[in-house]
Amino acid sequence: MKAIAEMDLHPLQEEQRALVEMIERTSLGMTRGANWLISEFGPEGPIMREHDVSYCHKVTWGLFEDGRLEEAWRILDWLEANAKQGVAQYYFPEEPPFNREMQRVYRFLTFAKVAEALRHPGTANDETREEVCSYLHETGGCFGHPEDPELRQYHNPLVTSFFTEWALPAGLGDAAKKSGDFLVMMTELNREHLRDEPGRFYYLYDVAAGKLVTESPDGEALNCCVDTVGPRQHFYHMGCSMAALADLYLAGHGKQYVHAAKVLADFTARCNPEGLRWPSYCKVGWGAAELYAATGHPGHRIMAANTSDITFLGAQTRAGGWENMHYPLTDAGNAHTVVYDGRGLVPLRGGLEDDGSWAWLSGHEITGEFLGEMGRTLKVFKAALGHVERRIAKLATGS
Repeated sequence: MKAIAEMDLHPLQEEQRALVEMIERTSLGMTRGANWLISEFGPEGPIMREHDVSYCHKVTWGLFEDGRLEEAWRILDWLEANAKQGVAQYYFPEEPPFNREMQRVYRFLTFAKVAEALRHPGTANDETREEVCSYLHETGGCFGHPEDPELRQYHNPLVTSFFTEWALPAGLGDAAKKSGDFLVMMTELNREHLRDEPGRFYYLYDVAAGKLVTESPDGEALNCCVDTVGPRQHFYHMGCSMAALADLYLAGHGKQYVHAAKVLADFTARCNPEGLRWPSYCKVGWGAAELYAATGHPGHRIMAANTSDITFLGAQTRAGGWENMHYPLTDAGNAHTVVYDGRGLVPLRGGLEDDGSWAWLSGHEITGEFLGEMGRTLKVFKAALGHVERRIAKLATGS
């Protein structure tokens, strides 16, 4: 945290005050969220009851980050016993296609990185690692599905960065760097677009054509890029890229990764601040926190804290979780009419007219993800506070 080491007393005290406040509030929010998730374990709730991995994959991550290791292990056991269809293949045939097919590899990587950290034998083994590494293309991009032609042709930062986050605890440094190199390449290919007004980050890479996808079907720009104007977009592509890149740097794999993460953070800072009220902004908080761990720059701390304050804590329900989400698939439609503010006004499953503009994500999945990202942020903030307090003490003694 070079920036912290160079601060004078007054800015250090400001940093200390901000960190103490956010640590207290984030800790409370996480405890409330984790308690709610555990209360929703089957048979009373859908977690480990419904035949849908989407009720479990992010919940495993969130509980792990809150230190609920016994509960996270229990979910991993359940997935192994009930959802495993083959090596690194976890799904139920009766799941909605969006969950079962579109998120096949992404869902696996979300809970598999926890399994690697805990050394759960179901997925933390050489056979699984070899299979998952086969999804890595020569460009470093990760396939979104082992067989689906379209999900093999178009690579994106979401699946690739989650591959990075899986490969690091799996001890696969070379594979992690290769996927990180893809994220650096995507940042470089976007350089001119990021500088435009409005700026754009094109997040699809066409493997067959060997280039960014910069044109999309009418009404589906949402599925091609993030710009600096719209408040309801897939901001998570920048956020998870920032997190993976910063984590590669923190693991000692080179300055090129943190440089790319800074470029994405600078672009994100130009995006519409109303995006903070949109659930898909969530990964920006995680990415900014990991970047703050690498730089100690107050701007990166502020970006992470704003996400914790508005996207997370500002939308937490009285029960402790977060509302379900009607995830947008098109630029317009009913999905864009829903407001997420923690007041319980979001339509329940089946309560919003299905006009083809959205896919349904449960509040359990959203809560698990938010806890995972808040947990990473909290760990960074606690570590940073230690650096700040040691620096203040050093200045006070004149040593």
